[in-house]
Amino acid sequence: MLKLFAFITIQLLSFSAYAQLLNDADAKQLITKGLDKLYNYNFKEADAYFQKVKSKYPNHPVAPLLSAIQVQWQNLPLEKNPKAVGTYMSLLEKCQKAAEPMLGDANKKAEATFFLLAAHGYTALAYTYRKEPIKAANEARKAYGYMKDGFKLTEHNPEFYFTTGLYNYYRIQYPDTHPMVKPLVIFFENGNKRTGLNQLEQAIQKSVFSRIEAAYYYMHVCLKYELNYNKGLAYADWLHDKYPENPVYLMRYTEALIMTGKFDEATPKIGVLHKINGPVYQLAAHLFEATIAEKSKRNDKLALDLYNQVLRYEPDERYTKDYYAMAYLGIGRIADRAGNKKRADEMYKKALEYAENRGVVTEAKKNLER
Repeated sequence: MLKLFAFITIQLLSFSAYAQLLNDADAKQLITKGLDKLYNYNFKEADAYFQKVKSKYPNHPVAPLLSAIQVQWQNLPLEKNPKAVGTYMSLLEKCQKAAEPMLGDANKKAEATFFLLAAHGYTALAYTYRKEPIKAANEARKAYGYMKDGFKLTEHNPEFYFTTGLYNYYRIQYPDTHPMVKPLVIFFENGNKRTGLNQLEQAIQKSVFSRIEAAYYYMHVCLKYELNYNKGLAYADWLHDKYPENPVYLMRYTEALIMTGKFDEATPKIGVLHKINGPVYQLAAHLFEATIAEKSKRNDKLALDLYNQVLRYEPDERYTKDYYAMAYLGIGRIADRAGNKKRADEMYKKALEYAENRGVVTEAKKNLER
């Protein structure tokens, strides 16, 4: 349940900026340019743009929220860096405290809602990945209250297509993936996956600040749940082309190339991933290499070695948990071809322990039932 709110509230800076700066063309331009630099990992240049906004609005919630977003992007995966997490949470608390007094002013209530939705949503996400469910649930409850207000504003403000689209999609998808939460979500407004996908596309086409996040999550659901690999690749290609220095976008683009069988195009991208420090990217690179070895080179020995290298890393809840499952699934296929059904079944069951990707879950279950 908590991850449902994590998905639907992540990356909400865009709405916050839009609310306060709707009539401030200069500040909107500064934030847009800053976000472009941030997404492309040009942190110093991004900070130069954001500092101008913070100077103009020093006591406004936009200042700590911008700082929190900077901390997040500079320390991915954030939950692995305790010091950065502490700074991040402190900034989000400052954002909340600055926004709450604005609720009493009818002219600022919508604006305050934007910032409080963002701050509580980010905080819920942080507590979720820190495995503090009680605190996460409390923040998620607060975020949902502000999100409901946003449902009414979609037609008037295209930025709301993003949050509303994510809610509509994950309100259905998350309980399907995690059946134990179904009794809990009956208390929340229903969703519709098709409507959610359409709203995400509307956000990509019509929004100013949220189109990048909308494109990322549209790509994400295409690859993970819809299994529409060609459409996922189209958005992954666009994001990587626009922000070539962003390693997360590079990783997901490489995944999309692998899923569409474009192994030759994926190979040089894997080489770039190997040069990036951090277990997230190393795990992903080994997984992609293993998949090519198995499915393109038909070299089970090499593939098995590479899949086992994947398992030497600790999977990251946010980025590589499904990659970990894919490694177990690959080892299972190799064991099956070697005639070791017992070993294969063990690996398929391990894959199911980690997998949320619908393709991995379906294949593992099908192989177990053979």
